Amino acid sequence: MVTGKNLTSILLTSLLLLSACSLFETNQKKEVLENNSSYGNLPNTFINGETTVSMQSDEENYAFPVDEIILIISNSGSSTVGFGEHRTLEKLQEGTWYEIPYREQFAFTDIGLGAGENLEQEMPLEFLDYELTTGTYRIVKNYYINEGVEEIALAAEFEIKK
Repeated sequence: MVTGKNLTSILLTSLLLLSACSLFETNQKKEVLENNSSYGNLPNTFINGETTVSMQSDEENYAFPVDEIILIISNSGSSTVGFGEHRTLEKLQEGTWYEIPYREQFAFTDIGLGAGENLEQEMPLEFLDYELTTGTYRIVKNYYINEGVEEIALAAEFEIKK
């Protein structure tokens, strides 16, 4: 015979188990990428007149698991190049680039990189909603050239290996 006290205990236990499962699911990172990149093939260097900007990751090959990825941006031209801190990580799967989503939104600021300057930016891996695995990746960034009139995109490719 189920009493009011037993029923309350059963309902409370069920509710706790259900919320624990729900919490576990929301903390899980995605294993499947769904959003195709909005970019096709991208170079890692742009040269046009007084503008020469390039980017690369600090390593061509990272050993799994990866704790840190640094993006190195170089302006070897004679004009200033503008860009935001925003950078997108993408993974190549079966010949198609997929965007790796962030778990939450966070603010990025704008930066100007003067002629002959270099800058390093750490990829914010802790905010990604995807568990990095072995494979080919790239970091994509947009740059503003010709005094901010023109926008270009560059990508720095790298591998994650076991």
